[in-house]
Amino acid sequence: MQTLNTVITVLTAVVTVFTAYQIFYLVLGIFSPRAKYAPSQKKHRFAVVICARNEERVIGKLIESIHAQTYDKNKIKIFVCADSCSDGTAKLCREMGCTVYERFNTDKNLARKGYALKWLFEHICVDYDVESFDGFAFFDADNVLAPDWFEKMNDAFATGAGMLTTYRNTKNFDTNFISAAYGIHFYRSSATLHRPRQLLGVSTHIAGTGYVLRSRLLKGGWHFTSLTEDAELTQHMVAAGERVIFCEAAEFFDEQPHNFKVMFRQRLRWAKGKLVIFFKNGWRNLRGILTQKGAAKKWGNYDIFWYNFPGGLYAALLSVISAAAGVAVSIAAGTAVDEAVAAVSGWDFYKQILIAAAVAYLGYTAQAAVVMIRERKRIHCSAAKKVLYVFTFFWFDLVNLPISVISLFMRVRWKPIVHDKAFDYDQIIANGKK
Repeated sequence: MQTLNTVITVLTAVVTVFTAYQIFYLVLGIFSPRAKYAPSQKKHRFAVVICARNEERVIGKLIESIHAQTYDKNKIKIFVCADSCSDGTAKLCREMGCTVYERFNTDKNLARKGYALKWLFEHICVDYDVESFDGFAFFDADNVLAPDWFEKMNDAFATGAGMLTTYRNTKNFDTNFISAAYGIHFYRSSATLHRPRQLLGVSTHIAGTGYVLRSRLLKGGWHFTSLTEDAELTQHMVAAGERVIFCEAAEFFDEQPHNFKVMFRQRLRWAKGKLVIFFKNGWRNLRGILTQKGAAKKWGNYDIFWYNFPGGLYAALLSVISAAAGVAVSIAAGTAVDEAVAAVSGWDFYKQILIAAAVAYLGYTAQAAVVMIRERKRIHCSAAKKVLYVFTFFWFDLVNLPISVISLFMRVRWKPIVHDKAFDYDQIIANGKK
């Protein structure tokens, strides 16, 4: 048993050492200024790509925010994939000047965003010259853009990077503690992952929506169809030597789940999707560490490998192995089952659990507080709710462990999330002034 405990301690320590750099990221991101890009004189031509399923209620606000951009409207074209819609999504988008392709899919195995994008790009490649656009911007139907999103994004695009992601804000932060936790999670990603990576000149990651790909990367179409196509895309491109940059000045807003059932379903898909792509393609990033030229590219592969590493599952499995071995050793040593149960039912055992829970709570709460203080000017809700949601954030990270374990044994399918927060940009900003 002592040997097993030593092995588990070593395995835990190895991962801790390999990921300790993230503490430096946190400090750098919290205390450093935001990276800025010089204004670009060249105005690039962009295509906007939106996949929507029964999003009639919210997609109009996204399109309106695109039409309201300070950027040259003649250099923006909107493509919409109305994916198996039974409402007026396609009709509304056409009336608002979008080029709409209607997809009707009955195969549940193909019912996810990645396959819809693959289908859409097959049509775009036939009907248009992909390289007639400089880049493709990807959004979800519930998004809303700040008026200068394209202007700021174009400045970053002019650096020549293959991909870029932008600042993901939350349009319904104050709905309840669930949507607020999502919001803090994405603010934390911006502050402690995207920002330090950008300051250090290494690749960051793509997360769901609000990102741009250079057209040369899409000449062969779209090939990323996993449950988490964004993580798969990041993994592939970084392994191929492309750099993903962060444009913090380009801000967009995203609707977050505010229902526990929806949250659990989405988080389960995230866990399963990242688990699959890690074990399927994680070796590509390991190869990139060894074969790519330049410290920035090598580090980018190292960083993305550990970003995709299933830490919650790893910790859970080590804990289960340790506990199971302890019970087995006790029984093998002649300890009665009731005595073994008594050993974990006394006050000392529960005291250890309570101490561990308290430490975890304080850690997560402190992290949320630091992030909220740094990002406070971009969080649009009352001051009282900002304070309240700092203290309710802890559960969001804690559920990673059980969800990671459950994802191992469940067959997970993509299911649409209903969006009902039809806010425009002015309404979102006004909400923070109440």
